[in-house]
Formats: sequence, structure tokens, C-alpha cells
Amino acid sequence: MNQQALSLLKQLVAIPTPSGFEYDGMKLLGGYLKKAAVKDVAIDVHGNLRACLNPKAPLRVMIEGHCDEIGFLVQYIDDDGFLYMAPVGGVTVPTVASERIVIQGRKGPVNGVFGGRPIHLMSAKERETAAPKELTDIAVDIGATSRDNALEMVELGSPAVIDAGWRPLGNNRVACRGFDNRIGAFIVTEAMRRLAKEKIKVALHAVASVQEEIGLVGGYTTAYDINPHIGLCVDVTFASDAQKQDKRSVGDIALGKGAVVGIGPTYHPRLNELVLKTAKNRSIPTQLQVRGRGTGTCAWAMRMTRSGAAVTQLSVPLRYMHSPIETISLDDAFHTIDLLVASILAIPADFDLQPKQP
Repeated sequence: MNQQALSLLKQLVAIPTPSGFEYDGMKLLGGYLKKAAVKDVAIDVHGNLRACLNPKAPLRVMIEGHCDEIGFLVQYIDDDGFLYMAPVGGVTVPTVASERIVIQGRKGPVNGVFGGRPIHLMSAKERETAAPKELTDIAVDIGATSRDNALEMVELGSPAVIDAGWRPLGNNRVACRGFDNRIGAFIVTEAMRRLAKEKIKVALHAVASVQEEIGLVGGYTTAYDINPHIGLCVDVTFASDAQKQDKRSVGDIALGKGAVVGIGPTYHPRLNELVLKTAKNRSIPTQLQVRGRGTGTCAWAMRMTRSGAAVTQLSVPLRYMHSPIETISLDDAFHTIDLLVASILAIPADFDLQPKQP
């Protein structure tokens, strides 16, 4: 495992990057690319990090991983100084009860907790529904004594994330807040660093995109500008090895068995064929996941922008999605980097994406 890359990943997931507030993560990734002598590195007006290799080649390829994570905004502060939060993205409310939270305050990070009612004070019936269903049911305690005191520390609209960091597990697996999808932005960045040393035949545009969790925003805006012929989206996908009842709906996807390649009407058959052949030739472990319709990733944004790119989805299996303990295999992440790099090198300059004509 590349220790330089692993260090980058640890730094990235330690930075709060909720949708709309991704800048610190983008700055870290951009600096990493510049040190690797990747040119044309810039953050655009929307906040997307972009870089390009071999820009004059006629065939444009876009590789993308979104850098935002789910989070919160301070919505309301009551007279006693307790905060109530608005969700940013698909927050799974029961998982945040009694969790720690860190808020971007007026003078720096402000620590808080989602308060929980003691079980001793609940009736038997209340205990059956102890997990809150709505975010408005949970107050955040930052230690303030009044509304004015709270406003000295935070302001309305201050962004926040659950304070749950890197936790190594067995067999090279890790749990952390926000692997969805800082892991994808990391993979695209590390692939770009490796490819900067290679001779590629295509114009390769790398994007760490913003605000995917609230509508694929950065995927749409960058795809419109780049107008790629080919799009390779790197995201996470549902692992079904922990909750085995999910296999019937998402397939048999497990941690430690390699990158996941999407199969279905969204994905271009000839591009998928190239990716899977490359994986086989390089002995890179892969899994297949069938998706009967467009998924909520930026593969869809690239497919549906302008005249539409030919797209493939590469995903890292993830347990416990949209929770503070998202869990991946680092082996899967690094196999996905290997597959992305090898696939880009395998794309010919004259790759014909058109079907056989009548």
C-alpha cells in the first residue's frame, strides 16, 4: 500500500466537507496534485477541484468523485442556548442520537452533542420509540447558557458534521464518517497523480465535485463545461455482506472482493467491456452490480449533460452508508485506483463508442 496516498486519505477524512463547504478538502487535494506536477489544477466558481492532463488530445475523458459529505446547518437556537439542526443531504436521523458533533463556529470548531433523554425517565411505551425520527426532535448542546451566549460561538447557518473519525478495524478495514464520498475524490486524485507520470492518449479531466449529496450539482456543472466523450464516476455502493437481506435488492457485494463495476442501461457496454477486460488482464479483483435505472451518482450527471457521455461506474463497497461509522476495505479502495489507472491507459485515442450502424 502506498503510504503517501494513505496519509492523504487520513488527512482528507479528518476535514469536515459537508455539501457547500468543501473548500478545505479541495485545497488539500489540489496541493497534493500540484506537488505531483499535475498542471491546470484549479478550483472553479462552484468549488469543484479540476485538473487536466494532455488537454489537446481530441478524445475527452472525465474522471469524477464527489468530495462532499452529509452534514448539518444550525437552523434555530432556543432561549436556553440549545441548537436545532437542518440536515444537509440524506441524514439517517436515528443514527445521530447521542452522537458528538463539531460545528464550524465564529472563531473555530465548536464541540457539541446531540442530547438524549435518559431511559429512566421514559415510560414503557416511550422506550419502544426511543430513537428519534425527526432531526427537530433532538437538541444539540454546546454548553451555552442562553441564546445570546450560543450566538457568541456559532451563527445561524453554521455547518457541522458528526465528530466520528478514522477507526482501524481488522483485515485492513476502516470505519469513519463521510467515506461517502471522500473516498471517491481521493481515488480520482491519486489516480491523477499516478497518470501524470504516464503517456496517455486522451485528454484526461479529473474532477473532485461539490454538492453531490444535494442534487449532483458539481457533476452537472463540470460535465457541461468539459463536455466529455467518456465519463468514469468513482463513488461508493451498498455492500450487502453485513445486512444479508439486502442481497436481493443490491446484489452480492462484499468488502474485500474488489472494485464494483455497474451493469445496466446507464452504462456504456463497450466502455464496460474495456474496463472489465482490463481488470482481467491486470488481475484486478472486481465485482458486478446490476442497476436497472439511473443511480444517484454523478455518472448520471455525465450521462445526461449536453449530448451525454458514455459512462462507467466504479464503486467502493461500503457498509452502513450515511451513518457515522461508514466502513470500507482499504484493499478495495486501492484496487479501484489500480483499475481506474489501468482503464485510462487502455483507452485508445480513436476509441469508437458508436454502435454498429444499420
